Amino acid sequence: MKTFKLLALTAMLVVGTTASAQFTNSSKASSAANTDGWNTFYVQWNPSNISPDKGDSESFTGFSVGVNKAFRVSKSIPLFVEVGVGLQYSFKNKDMADELADIYDMDEDDITEICDPKEKFNMFSAKVPVSLVYNWQLPNSNISIAPFAGITLRYNFSGKDKMEFNWDSEFEEYMRDEYGNKEFEELFGDQEKDLFDKDDMGSSDATWKRFQIGWQIGVSARFNNHFLVGVSYGSDFSEIFKKAKINTTSITLGYCF
Repeated sequence: MKTFKLLALTAMLVVGTTASAQFTNSSKASSAANTDGWNTFYVQWNPSNISPDKGDSESFTGFSVGVNKAFRVSKSIPLFVEVGVGLQYSFKNKDMADELADIYDMDEDDITEICDPKEKFNMFSAKVPVSLVYNWQLPNSNISIAPFAGITLRYNFSGKDKMEFNWDSEFEEYMRDEYGNKEFEELFGDQEKDLFDKDDMGSSDATWKRFQIGWQIGVSARFNNHFLVGVSYGSDFSEIFKKAKINTTSITLGYCF
C-alpha cells in the first residue's frame, strides 16, 4: 500500500509541476504537444538483480524489444496512457571458482587448475507495460520530455540455471577411471535446473513463479517527434520465489511514428 501511495503522489507531482510549466509556453509549443498519441518501436537494455530478504543479491543482464501505443486521455493537458507489449531475454554467465573454493575449503587457484566452473542462467519473458505519461513540449524546441509511472505485467515462459564444471581433460580422465562414467556424471557432471519445476528446485519455496506484476517510474525524451531515449527503474510487487523480487533498470532507445 505504501508503494501505491508513493507512485500516486509521484504521478500527481509530475503532472502538477509539468502542467504549470506547460501553461507558460508559447502557443506553438502547446500545439506541438497536443497530439492524439503515438506509436513507439523500442529496444532496451535491462540490467537487473534478484534481491532476497536473506542472502546476497544476484545480478543479471537483459535485453528487450517491443512496441508501445500512447492514447490521449485529456483535452486540456497533454496526458496520455501508454500500453505495449515486449519480449525480454535475461541471462547471466558467472565464474564460480571462488564459491566452490569456499564450499570445499580449498584454495581458489587449486580449483582453477582442475576446472573452470561457470553458472549460466537464462530466462525468456513477455511483458505488458501500462503507464500514465505527461508529454511536456520544451518551449521553442523540437524536444518533448515525458515523465511516466505505471505497472508491468510479466509472464516468464522459460528459465534455466546450469552449472558447468569444464574439467581439465587429464583430471576428468583420471576421475572417470576412478568412479566410472555413470557415477562421475552423477557426482561431477554438469547440472541443469528448470527454475519453474518443483522437482528440479527441491521445494515450492525455491520454485520460480511464471506470472509477475511490478511497477516502474521513469522519463523519456522525444526528438523531432520521432527519436526517443529513456530511462526507468522498477521492481516487482509479486515475488519471483519466496521472499525474493526482481529490480530492473531500463535504458530505452526507440522510434516513434
